[in-house]
Amino acid sequence: MFTMDSLRRIFHFIFLIIFFACQTNSDISKQSFLISASQKTKLHYAKHFEIFKSDSCYTVKVFNPWQFAKNKSYIYNFTILKPTNFNAISIPVHRIICLSTSHIGFVAALNQQQAIVGVSGSQFINDSHICELIKERKIADVGYEQSLNYELILSLKPDVIIAYGVESRNIGYITKLEELGLPVIFVAEYLEETPLAKAEWLKFFGIIFNLEEKSDSIFSVINSEYNSIRQSAWQFPEKPTVFAGLPWKDSWYIAGGMSNLACLIKDAGASYVWNNDTSKESFPLNLEMVFNKAGNADFWINSGSANSLKEISSTDSRLTLFKAFQFKKIYNNNSKCNLSGGNDYWESGIVNPQIILKDIVKIFHPQAFPNYKIYYYKKLE
Repeated sequence: MFTMDSLRRIFHFIFLIIFFACQTNSDISKQSFLISASQKTKLHYAKHFEIFKSDSCYTVKVFNPWQFAKNKSYIYNFTILKPTNFNAISIPVHRIICLSTSHIGFVAALNQQQAIVGVSGSQFINDSHICELIKERKIADVGYEQSLNYELILSLKPDVIIAYGVESRNIGYITKLEELGLPVIFVAEYLEETPLAKAEWLKFFGIIFNLEEKSDSIFSVINSEYNSIRQSAWQFPEKPTVFAGLPWKDSWYIAGGMSNLACLIKDAGASYVWNNDTSKESFPLNLEMVFNKAGNADFWINSGSANSLKEISSTDSRLTLFKAFQFKKIYNNNSKCNLSGGNDYWESGIVNPQIILKDIVKIFHPQAFPNYKIYYYKKLE
């Protein structure tokens, strides 16, 4: 029979297990991952993070958060309770710095713009609420990567900094922020292979703001609408051929056949000309090689920053030889750009893949969605 003292010891031991399970560190090798698999939250599409939940805390694992990263994992813990004696982030956060405009899209989708105190590239932001807060000097521009204003960042006293990594050699600024005692979190939505996987990172932001149910509900609607549009697109028997991009100097970077863009084109009931390629990343080709493959393609989309056919022809006169140019079937994803060139396609579009999909279904299959006007795209004239 247990005595009261032995019962207290048992309860204390259980408490310690739960307590230390909530501890975190960006270096996974220094941590004991104690949360059981039975607490894992189901994600439908995203591959670069996982969520584990207990009564009062969440643990998130982020995997390979920059291009070509291998076997890199980061653990972040969030607690509803006030953290004491361990490294965790109290939620909901009230002061956040976003180092990418795609992060803005997630925060705005949850209607938490007032929590942002710092951004990178304020001139490129489209969200009207945040632009107003910037004008009122309630949100500061903290600079970019190696040119971050660390003194300003410290003065903003952020609860968390949302960062991203492009390559391992470019993430030195992350280390410096951590050395200053600032909580930094990698968000790797741009590495996901499908539009819905990108959008599912909304659940990650839902945890940060302690809005798990709201983020789940919003994503459920996105998921349902996207799949409904995809099913509609697949009903059309014709599969027009499509290519994308614009040459830069001597190279034309082509989205791989397993990329996010390739997935989007397929979901829109079209055939990407590089659909047999097995790459997830973009790869460079010269213009002649692109013409040999895509010269007779029906549609040309996502043509850089071009706003007209004249801008495309001025890039290289040989581009006028493409069938899509001659038949004026070029559509660019820059319909919603601000005066500085900030493109809302990469901001709110991240959490609205269903609208992007509907746009290109309408482009490839004009008979679809009567009276619908494309939103993120425009036809080049």
